[in-house]
Amino acid sequence: MPDVRNWKIIGRGDERICYQHPDDRERCIKLSRREKAKQTRRELRYFRYLRQRRVPFTLIPEFFGVVENEDLIGIEQQLVLDDQGNLPPNVAEYLTKPLTPQQINHFWAGLCALKAYLLAYNVVPCDLVMSNLLVIERPDATTVILIDGLGSSEFIPLPDYVPWLGQRKIRRKWARFMEKTVKPRFMSTQERQLP
Repeated sequence: MPDVRNWKIIGRGDERICYQHPDDRERCIKLSRREKAKQTRRELRYFRYLRQRRVPFTLIPEFFGVVENEDLIGIEQQLVLDDQGNLPPNVAEYLTKPLTPQQINHFWAGLCALKAYLLAYNVVPCDLVMSNLLVIERPDATTVILIDGLGSSEFIPLPDYVPWLGQRKIRRKWARFMEKTVKPRFMSTQERQLP
């Protein structure tokens, strides 16, 4: 495993720390202590399964493999950057700025495209929160990418393997996320009404 102690920290959660790779700034390693690696183990299993199914890594980060030593375990994956090579804002950060009508339309279209992707490939999110969705804005479109919180959290994760169960779970989680989180935040930060 590479020595990450001097790598740039780009994110920190309850379980793990995310480091930017110094030799390839478009890669990162999410690292957990072995005794506190439930989320990392779940995502490793799930990323391997998605790769085996040949799911395109278009709206989730590409998975490159596992890194580990006796104390730590982590995921090496694509670091999602915008076209200028910067870390894009998450949905909560993006909605703090005033948006034009065109930006609003592109944002909702980007969310719809992400939902369609999740359903089409049965990519089951376990944790839909605004900080796990990054927004890449371009002049002609906005892309929303789910970067964390993938795979069912059930002891026996049937939704990951049974498409109709997965799609039902995706629809339920998405509807709750939109109604309880995204739309209220949008209405509180934007003066314009929903499209």
